[in-house]
Amino acid sequence: MIRSAIYGASGYGGAELLRLLLLHPEVEVVQATSREPGRRIDEIHPGLRGLTDLTLVESTPASLDARLDAVFFALPHGNSTEIMDAVAARLPQARLYDLAQDFRTGAEPKGWVYGLPELFHDQLVDARKVACPGCFATAILLGSAPALCADPAPRRIIVDAKTGSSGSGATAQQGTHHPTRVGTLKAYKVFSHQHETEILSAWSRVAPGRALPPLSFVPQSTPAVRGIYACTYLIYDEAKHADMKDWYTRFYGSSPFVRIVDEPPNVIDVRGTNNADLYIQEDDGVTLVISSVDNLVRGAAGQAVQCLNLGFGLPETTGLKLPALIP
Repeated sequence: MIRSAIYGASGYGGAELLRLLLLHPEVEVVQATSREPGRRIDEIHPGLRGLTDLTLVESTPASLDARLDAVFFALPHGNSTEIMDAVAARLPQARLYDLAQDFRTGAEPKGWVYGLPELFHDQLVDARKVACPGCFATAILLGSAPALCADPAPRRIIVDAKTGSSGSGATAQQGTHHPTRVGTLKAYKVFSHQHETEILSAWSRVAPGRALPPLSFVPQSTPAVRGIYACTYLIYDEAKHADMKDWYTRFYGSSPFVRIVDEPPNVIDVRGTNNADLYIQEDDGVTLVISSVDNLVRGAAGQAVQCLNLGFGLPETTGLKLPALIP
């Protein structure tokens, strides 16, 4: 069994990691940390009653069991940087999976690998440090990366993407508190969202040596709780180009979690799963790719478990064959 711990288990990301790992046939969750040590996990997450009797330990590197094989970090952005060197020193043989944005770009010289399996499968097999992608970045990269490897490549990419409130974390904030969000829809961080940097960085590795198209990204918050729904517009100089649906189907032919669908997807069909539904439709000089994922599973915890499966030589789907939560 793979002895694992979850560092920061009290939030939404930690809860999803627990939900998946407690049922994973090859993983034993031996520790979970929190800023509220001493409380039982099922006291903080009552939905996990009957699945674990673990008590939370203090969120310090010294609290981690030195025999761990893998550690998942579900901390607020910026916090992983502060403790990661100490964790790596205490657990030099463990594989580390970080869900925050701290190591997604610029950390390759320190051994971090970007954790999107469909694009970086081979690197993840041997990776000991994995920076799991952001939820917007996951949906947008899955929807755009194949086009960058086709001929011709798009000259411009425009993305309109919508997110559910759970992506903002378990702590209520002015812009994410349910009463202020439930009946509204609005754009935010227009052309300046932090995931743009990691998208462009991943593009450069997916299509090395190619000139990258400019990216214009407009994120929007919705009243939904879960889900990312990204409409990616691939703009071409010519009206005629490759059959993109066929190209995407072949590109993801060996990817167990990417489903090319014949109708525009619905986030309810991926909710609670590690799947990504992609729909492709072409118009004069424009290809629309709609990608739909669950931000907490495919865009966070599930993707981290997928990376763990690769790192420990397991089938990617181990512990992740999940039906959608309907309704």
